Amino acid sequence: MIAFDSNRSGNHEIYVMDADGGNVRNLTNNPAIDIRAAWSPDGSKIAFHSNRSGNWDIWVMNADGTNPQRLTFDAANDYVPSWSPDGSKIAFHSNRSGNYEIYVMNADGSNIQQITNNPADDFAPEWSPDGTKFAFHTNRDGNYEIYTMAIDGSDLRRLTTYPADDYSPVWSPDGTMIAFHSMRDGDRDLYLMNADGSNLRAITYTTEDEQTPAWRPMN
Repeated sequence: MIAFDSNRSGNHEIYVMDADGGNVRNLTNNPAIDIRAAWSPDGSKIAFHSNRSGNWDIWVMNADGTNPQRLTFDAANDYVPSWSPDGSKIAFHSNRSGNYEIYVMNADGSNIQQITNNPADDFAPEWSPDGTKFAFHTNRDGNYEIYTMAIDGSDLRRLTTYPADDYSPVWSPDGTMIAFHSMRDGDRDLYLMNADGSNLRAITYTTEDEQTPAWRPMN
């Protein structure tokens, strides 16, 4: 089953469909915008961000769309939920401190903790498969680069060092590699590197835009 967001109903809603594209079902039915669906590791819930409360907050619902619950209640904007591998926590980025930082909370919305604290903007935290690190992109060096850090914000490491922008890192299922997309060739292409930033190479070469890579889970 695949979750996605679409504006086919006139505004953006969360949908699911079978892997062959059949049996499409609208899980959210709200005049507001619901986007960036993220499955819980056990497949029982879907987190997303929505502006149905008047600003962008993190929400969660059952995998069939029932029991939607608002998890964040700050007047600022909270975006792009990312589940920990064990399903106990959700990371996200928010401008509640005045610029975009990375936060972590329990899966029920309790115990929100700010992880990064930098005048630049930190976006899109992605948990490593073993749950010990985040990969994220940030403009703290003047353009967007890929970094990793421990889940408590320590052990910060810059993995890319290129004048163009690098975005949206995702870990391989075994945690040994990170894929991302970059503007370093003038358009968006996909790149791959080892988890320590070494052996970086392009894996797409077209003049069109390729972005937001996703790994197939290991069997």
